[in-house]
Amino acid sequence: MADGWTRVLAEGPGDLQTMLLQSVQADLRAALDAVDLDDASRVAYLAHRLKGSARLAGDEPALALCASLEKVAQASDIGHVRLLLMQAERAFGIALRARGDPTS
Repeated sequence: MADGWTRVLAEGPGDLQTMLLQSVQADLRAALDAVDLDDASRVAYLAHRLKGSARLAGDEPALALCASLEKVAQASDIGHVRLLLMQAERAFGIALRARGDPTS
């Protein structure tokens, strides 16, 4: 999973790296907040953004996970959304730790 992140974060311009990391962290926090408010449509929107970040990083497992999260959120299955979001948080956290990011 971390191979795509490693490539983007090692070879991409520094500002892209920073923007991508900040975006992922902010979207994950916002999605967790939306789940707490039972706002499935907000989670679907944020899952779509996270899917784009995973695509940019070439992280196929995270891409598939975010696509599933988006679909389940669109169906308003908040219990399943919560489970998938926890998995996404873990997956992105693993990728960020692999980079050595101290805020992950």
